Amino acid sequence: MFYSELPPNIGLEIVNRDLRSVTKEKKKKRDKSNKKKQYVEAFLKRTLPLNRQKKGEIHELLYKTQTLDNIKQKKDNGTNKRHRKTLTAKEKRELKLFHINLEKQTFEQYLPLNKLWTSYIQQIVNLTSISKTNSENMERLLKADYHGCYLTVKKSKCPSYVGISGIVLQETRNMFKMITRDNMVKSIPKANSIFTFEIGDYCFTIHGNHFRIATGERSHKKFKQKPTIDL
Repeated sequence: MFYSELPPNIGLEIVNRDLRSVTKEKKKKRDKSNKKKQYVEAFLKRTLPLNRQKKGEIHELLYKTQTLDNIKQKKDNGTNKRHRKTLTAKEKRELKLFHINLEKQTFEQYLPLNKLWTSYIQQIVNLTSISKTNSENMERLLKADYHGCYLTVKKSKCPSYVGISGIVLQETRNMFKMITRDNMVKSIPKANSIFTFEIGDYCFTIHGNHFRIATGERSHKKFKQKPTIDL
């Protein structure tokens, strides 16, 4: 295949045609841009108040992106933050999360729990400074967790509760649920009952009326000293 250069007049005609095409395209874009500018300028003149037009805001707004919709910004009041959903009290009851199967409980099963609790309470209570006036130890005993404690009912307005001893399986706001040595689960009300438990050579007495608070709340609640009335 053989090639030869185009005649000068034909090459010049092609170049001129391309230039004319580019010029027309630029003119179209410029005209389109001018039409847009004229439309926006006319729109601003119709909508902007006269006092703002006199300040020259039309020229400023021509080259800024404006939102035509009246969108209100939502205030961050913390409600949109993701929170971990927890079960409600009703859902916990329906699922029986705190239900104790009375038929499958034995005293021996909870001896390791009692041993663990004894180690825990010995770390909390300072046995070297035991005294009736030691408010620090009293407050620690009041805030302690008693799951696993071997409790004995010393006094109660209900005589049938007196003398019952067992390891605490569950503590609620108003009850101690304990398992006795004969594998019986007993629910003892805190109200109007006095309990005792032993740590080493010491015997401690707690008044149930002072413990009528949920375990989780009692651990961080500030208590005021109140006189104790014997039953």
